[in-house]
Amino acid sequence: MLQQDILLSICIPAYNRPAWFERALRSIVSNIAENKQHIEVIISDDSEHIECSAIANKILPPLNISYKYTHNQPKLGMAANWNNSIQLALGKYVLVLHDDDFLLSNGVDKIIKVITYNQEEYPVMLFGVHVVNEQERVIKKQLLKNESYLPPEKALVKVLSNSSFIRFPGIVIRRDIFKQVGYFDKKIGEIADLDMWIRILSKHGLLCLPNAISAYTVHTKSLTTRMFNEETINNLLGLFSKVEKLNILDYKQVEKCKSDFIHQFILAGTYRQIKRGDFKDASNNINLFRLPCLNQLPISIKWLWLRLLLRLALA
Repeated sequence: MLQQDILLSICIPAYNRPAWFERALRSIVSNIAENKQHIEVIISDDSEHIECSAIANKILPPLNISYKYTHNQPKLGMAANWNNSIQLALGKYVLVLHDDDFLLSNGVDKIIKVITYNQEEYPVMLFGVHVVNEQERVIKKQLLKNESYLPPEKALVKVLSNSSFIRFPGIVIRRDIFKQVGYFDKKIGEIADLDMWIRILSKHGLLCLPNAISAYTVHTKSLTTRMFNEETINNLLGLFSKVEKLNILDYKQVEKCKSDFIHQFILAGTYRQIKRGDFKDASNNINLFRLPCLNQLPISIKWLWLRLLLRLALA
């Protein structure tokens, strides 16, 4: 297969979840009948064991598709593992599919059609996703209403006022963009994705597409469950300071986005802990609002009702 034939690299940064990794791989297999010549599968495996390697060697060789597998020893860490999977890719566009997520039926076909039709006019594309639980029951369908292009200002407002606007298995990015803006920042932990979206959208905007291509799994073993702490809040505030210096949004826009984003972020973590019955962690989460660094944070009218409701539930 020639490199120029590869339109899409599906990059899987794996980590100690072999059963879900196999589900992710099989979801690709069920998608590629008409597009074998246009895709490749890249696996960057940070796992401590070799189960994922055995699964990849069982599933991929008989398919006659382009793929690469690497087992990282020692492990790279979360953001570095994302970067490694992208740096191994050869496709014109990249989709990072975490090992706990999976493609929906015809997901690859939908992506290839959009790439082919747009002829690289839009370097960043956001598709819909289904948010599912550990049993694959659909919790909600996160769909965009219609096809539209958001220029940098509107795209930034969207991503900075809604912490779940972009989910990893829904965003497809032209690979050369990473050479322009850099790779995921390993120093800022679990918000490295938001930092990346800011860097990319501030330059290229975002093409929004109504079709769902993948499922995003919500579960207690997610690496993001450990991110509700003071360090993350300070890193988020640092990102908003960077946004202000871009001079794409005015001060009032940045402040409103910051208030909405941080409220949603803290309240979402609090709600997850309450749902799990972990009221101690839930109280710790909601008490992040009392951090000195948030003393000047404006109240979010959008989220005030939920903040009051959760406070009451934890009283």
